[in-house]
Amino acid sequence: MSATQPEEPTSRRGSDRSEATRSALIDLAVELFSTRGYAETSMRDIAREGPVSMGAIYLHFKNKAELLVEALETKISEDLEAVNPPGPVDHVERLTSAGREITARRELRALLVQAAAAAQTDDEARTRIREAQEAHVNDWIERYEADRERLELDRDLDLPTAVLYTWAAELGLGMLEAFGMGPPDPDDWADFQNRVARSFRLPKDAG
Repeated sequence: MSATQPEEPTSRRGSDRSEATRSALIDLAVELFSTRGYAETSMRDIAREGPVSMGAIYLHFKNKAELLVEALETKISEDLEAVNPPGPVDHVERLTSAGREITARRELRALLVQAAAAAQTDDEARTRIREAQEAHVNDWIERYEADRERLELDRDLDLPTAVLYTWAAELGLGMLEAFGMGPPDPDDWADFQNRVARSFRLPKDAG
């Protein structure tokens, strides 16, 4: 006779269900915000296509702005942080690899465009998005600064400017895609990003 398996605590099962519901709502928000647009997607739309009622959504998210930020954070985590784990960095390989994988981040860029649009009219969204973006950018800067000597970066290179430049390229591509321009060929984009990354090692008067 097999031993009886201990029953999982009710509180744990409830917590797991709550987390699964929250995750499902974020995934749905990513899809709807990036395809229909933030302004054109209401919380009622999300409830209509989601796993819970509109009232239940507010148990997980205070408002649509909070849901947008969580959706954006999830995509950045999945598309950027997960493929660039903490630890020693190689800026040349990372930027080159990011170029090759450019098509995989199209949904992220569409979401960034919607976040930028929301920030123009929604004060809370603007504040929360800016704070989240600043946290990511500052983390990237700190990680490169910690490895500056090992990476043989030009001592005169301003790392905050370099990081903002590369992030601005990603954001700008999202805008072009919204206009129907792009994406470029991944190999060409990877080659250009490789050239940019290698230039970080050159002295200002080189070439």
